[in-house]
Amino acid sequence: MIPFSIIIPMVTNNYSMGVMNLVMLHFIAALGVTMMLGMGGQVTFATVAFLGAGSYTSAILSKNFGIPPVLSVILAVLFCMVSAFILGKVLFRLKGTYFTFATIGFAQIMNNVYLNWKPVTGGPDGITGIPKLNLFFFTPTKPIHWFYILVVLSAICLMLVEHVRQTSLGRSLGAVRDNEIAALSLGVDVYNTKVNAFVIAGALAGFAGALLAHHNSAISAYLYTYDLTVNYIVIVMLGGINSTIGTFIGSLLVTMLPEWLRPLQTYMRLIYGVFVILLMIFMPMGLAGMWDILHAKMKNMFRKSKGKAVEQNV
Repeated sequence: MIPFSIIIPMVTNNYSMGVMNLVMLHFIAALGVTMMLGMGGQVTFATVAFLGAGSYTSAILSKNFGIPPVLSVILAVLFCMVSAFILGKVLFRLKGTYFTFATIGFAQIMNNVYLNWKPVTGGPDGITGIPKLNLFFFTPTKPIHWFYILVVLSAICLMLVEHVRQTSLGRSLGAVRDNEIAALSLGVDVYNTKVNAFVIAGALAGFAGALLAHHNSAISAYLYTYDLTVNYIVIVMLGGINSTIGTFIGSLLVTMLPEWLRPLQTYMRLIYGVFVILLMIFMPMGLAGMWDILHAKMKNMFRKSKGKAVEQNV
């Protein structure tokens, strides 16, 4: 990400920089899907609900109650963690497809709450005039300011997820993903393992949502729709379901695709549908999986050529 953070500001204008900021925000939220789907094998569509919860919580606290934006972001993340814990305790009594459909229902319910709870969320008009984020007496006012802040925060979130992968929670998630019954027989607390991962995923989505609110200075329920949560699944599947770097590449491609295909905006759902079908047929392991296969083949070819060279010398 370091070369990315150096090159991008040199070759883009303010509008493109704003789009790159959205790439970072979606990447942070999608990391939670990587943890749930890639590390734990659990398909969740609740990401967009926590994204919205983080946005509205931070916006309301900072605008209506005068709480400093940095503190409101932290409180929004804590709120999403508690909400994810309670929801996870309930929903993980369901398994497989039943859990997935329950998260779809939750996402739809929350979107209706954001859309219709006018006294709190502003209804269809949403919330405007959200205070800018202030960091140590510095307030980011330009897209490039936000870009560097989001690069740092994205890197921290990436390292957090990679750290979790190396912990007992990460190993337990891998066991649950591979074989839930075998994991139980080995003493893994499957239920709480799923709940704990769901809490972290909710925190990441809430964090991205809170930052999004202060980045845009305005939010609306129309941002937090089913389409967006499908995008997060596509991001992870495109990049590689168990790869954090792949998730970044997926975030970049899926966020930039509407910009590249702006003349075809009317057909975006059709394009996404065809894209997902082709992805599942030709690249089921995503871009990261394709790279792993290519890398393994190249190593194998190198070993064979090296072996032949040794034989010829002998």
